[in-house]
Amino acid sequence: MSKFESAVTRVTAKAKSARARILTAGMLSAVAARPALADLPTVEGPTSSGTGTGLMGTLSGHVQDGLVLGGLVLCGFAFFKVAEAGLVTFGEVRNDRASWTKFGSIVVVGVVMLVAVIWLLGKSAEVIA
Repeated sequence: MSKFESAVTRVTAKAKSARARILTAGMLSAVAARPALADLPTVEGPTSSGTGTGLMGTLSGHVQDGLVLGGLVLCGFAFFKVAEAGLVTFGEVRNDRASWTKFGSIVVVGVVMLVAVIWLLGKSAEVIA
């Protein structure tokens, strides 16, 4: 067998191997891409009542839910800012750079602000829905 014949034999063996791999990958992806015909549950609509039925009513409900969720995120952000201000002031009091009166006033104002934000969030959820 000449060098040319052995080289051709190696190339054709590699080509057959590559074709087999491509065929196997194609068969596996075709089988995996078919839908599983399972008994899936129905999709729930938005929790807030949309105006009307159909696609626009569902989209309206999802927008309303998104606005309420945005309000909750804002409320969480306000909570963290109040907690941060309280901790910073407490650190200043411990280092004798601020008084306990300042710390108490920040805590009281922070709690009042959080209650107001939560109350406004509840009112906005009623208005939006």
